[in-house]
Amino acid sequence: MASSNSDPLEQIRAQAVAWLARLRGPTSAADHAEFEDWYCADPRHADIYDALLDNWDATGRIPPASDRDNRGSRGSATRSALIGLLAASLIAVIGAGFWLEKADFQNKPGSQQVAWLHPEQRRETAQGHIETIRLPDGSRVTLDTASRIDLAYSGTERRIRLISGRARFAVAHGDPRPFIVTAGAQDVVAHGTLFDIFLQDEKAAIALIEGRIEVRRTDHDGTSRFLAPGEVMRVERSGPLPRPEQDRSAAQDWPSGMQRFTDASLETVAAACNRYAAHGRIIVTGALASKRFSGTLDVRDTRAAAQLLASAMGARIEVAADGAMHLTER
Repeated sequence: MASSNSDPLEQIRAQAVAWLARLRGPTSAADHAEFEDWYCADPRHADIYDALLDNWDATGRIPPASDRDNRGSRGSATRSALIGLLAASLIAVIGAGFWLEKADFQNKPGSQQVAWLHPEQRRETAQGHIETIRLPDGSRVTLDTASRIDLAYSGTERRIRLISGRARFAVAHGDPRPFIVTAGAQDVVAHGTLFDIFLQDEKAAIALIEGRIEVRRTDHDGTSRFLAPGEVMRVERSGPLPRPEQDRSAAQDWPSGMQRFTDASLETVAAACNRYAAHGRIIVTGALASKRFSGTLDVRDTRAAAQLLASAMGARIEVAADGAMHLTER
């Protein structure tokens, strides 16, 4: 999304307005991937977009997506009006200087609003929630469902401990202190970069999206390995560090709630969805569990995911008394 205005900040402001309007309507996984690229490309993108989002949501003037979808013939007019109101809101934000302020952001259930995290503080997400947190140095961490981190910044280093779950780290440039994430028995040292860590049962999957990271073993012989963009390292509880593998599918668009599966077993797909389900889990047993699925799902909506999987696999859904959805062969 580009603007013809020669002022870089004005261009970013116009892009932020366009993105907020676009993301308030029906979107695809590609839309979210494109937005994340734009959001992480420049700290000013994130600052201006976050301030606009916070200011606009506080007004309560945006109608629910379901209401907008029912307006049919008025779609283009509604979109034009929405963009106009967004622009007016953005002018108010910039005029007041809010986009540079370190304000606390309201956290809404199931949302990805940005919150502030201060030194020596623990942060965790509830089941089914995804949250983006702004760190004191301008870096950002997105926590997946049921994930937890501890933050301990000092004058000599920026250190985070991933206690459980998955997180995406967008590291701010320009800070001389090393940015270190401890996950299980390894430290990940980043250099102005974007990467994911998924920690489960003390096993870590570390995927580099852009930039450069170094993985150091903390409980073995102190050896380290570097990852290149598109590489992933799957580390066991103990033993030497494995060689990184090329696997660009490992860094998915999970912060949007959308996950891609390529030739995955139905059992694996169900497990991914169930990480977000407080109730109404998807249960797959027997021969159906080993059947393969390729496609994109919103894993936060287990009911819709179960219906799509049943349709794709020619299965039926039997709902148990506890709300669990059992997929069985017809």
